[in-house]
Amino acid sequence: MNLVNIPYIGEFFSLLCAGFWGLAVILLKKAGEKIPAIALNPFKNLLALILFTITLIIMGIPLIQPLLSDGGFMTMDDYIRLTISGIIGIGIADIIFLHSLNIIGASISAIVDTIYSPAVIFFAFILLGERLTSIQIFGAVLVVSAVLYASLKIKHIPASRKRMNWGIIMNLFSIILMALGIILTKPVLEKVTDNVGHQFWVASFRMVPGLIVSSLILLIGGRNKNIISKFRDRSVWPSLIGGSILATYIALAFWTIGMALTSASIASVLNQISTIFIFIFAWLFLGEPMTKRRIISVVIALTGVFIILTN
Repeated sequence: MNLVNIPYIGEFFSLLCAGFWGLAVILLKKAGEKIPAIALNPFKNLLALILFTITLIIMGIPLIQPLLSDGGFMTMDDYIRLTISGIIGIGIADIIFLHSLNIIGASISAIVDTIYSPAVIFFAFILLGERLTSIQIFGAVLVVSAVLYASLKIKHIPASRKRMNWGIIMNLFSIILMALGIILTKPVLEKVTDNVGHQFWVASFRMVPGLIVSSLILLIGGRNKNIISKFRDRSVWPSLIGGSILATYIALAFWTIGMALTSASIASVLNQISTIFIFIFAWLFLGEPMTKRRIISVVIALTGVFIILTN
């Protein structure tokens, strides 16, 4: 299937990704209240890998792609790049993100998440040579300022001040790792802009090292904590399965297509609209307060994102 000639199709899928990711965060927050992040992450990765594998089989895409020298589109450098990307962005960053999400809540996480676009643009500048203008740098500064403003005097926080600050730091670190993992993937995606099946294959391959690393972390970190018993609570299954499918299969699939069909900078900024979805969903479904400071932070952050996008 060739989508490359459809106007703004990359931007469209990037926006779809934002909507589904926003809902996924709410469900994963609910699941994370009962299941620790080190168990939740490998579960969602395994479920997504199974779904991607089924999708690839239906589409007739080989599960193992030959090297470029053998008629494929992958080089050994590409395999290494995707492996590192999966380890960083799925195996490590997701665990940190899920853990921090349960500390700071979805609405504060949404504000911190606005660092995603500047981080992607920064890494795109450093690693891919995408240019940054002065006004884009100003927009990035606005985003960072919004995060700081939201963090200084938070009211109605779900944890102690010290734990809250630590949660925000972890959330920031996870977003930066995700951005790095994304930029490592971009050169490979640029080879398959005309083939959705190959784009899905890239997404599914990243899941493999991510699943291996997250499973190892579970085996080492959860060895004496009887974590598997947490899954016996059937009340958590709807949010667990729903959040996993939305985050690591549907949103990831749409993100992959969007990233392949537009620039990394534009895709990341449109993905950032998830901030609005998370903020509203957290208020509607989790009962997290919509304070004046949080609203102002979102407005400042999204203004910065808009400046980055339009310049």
